[in-house]
Amino acid sequence: MHFDDFKITNQNIELALIQLKDADELFKAIQLSLNELRAFPASLPWALATPSLEASQAFCRSRVVAALDQENFVYVIRTLDNQNFIGVMDIHQIDWKANSAAVGFWGNAQYKQQGYMTQALQLFISTLLNKFSFQQLLAYVDADNNLARALCERADFKLIEIKDAAMQNPVDGSLRDICQYKIEKAD
Repeated sequence: MHFDDFKITNQNIELALIQLKDADELFKAIQLSLNELRAFPASLPWALATPSLEASQAFCRSRVVAALDQENFVYVIRTLDNQNFIGVMDIHQIDWKANSAAVGFWGNAQYKQQGYMTQALQLFISTLLNKFSFQQLLAYVDADNNLARALCERADFKLIEIKDAAMQNPVDGSLRDICQYKIEKAD
């Protein structure tokens, strides 16, 4: 498996499968984005841990293995012009028989609301549906995460359901409502 075969680009950004060499910038982006990430601990419980370079390296190594096993594909998002680390996007809960999966994402707070994540998600979805032949993609977002909800809607996901009290907040035990979004390949 050649990771470069899975690179996705447009005129402004590139999405590339995560590799160990991305750990340092991943660690820095997590540090810069902790307040935003920790605002939704039911959806992003990993953000509660104290970030470290070692943890980022371990994550990168584990996601390389997951990609090789075809169970999860994590992409880093960068600007093409200067390779700024914009965020992370992934495909998980893959059902190869039904050609369906879920996508997840988070953005580096340093580049928040500059349109990069919208471009990345639109490009990612288009590639998954058209090049990799997925028929249906889902996204699960905390009902109070207005930026993530708007991002899903800009990428043409449709809100299917708001699942009441679907996830428990690991910080205070409260139950969180989760929005389920779906996009399907056009006939």
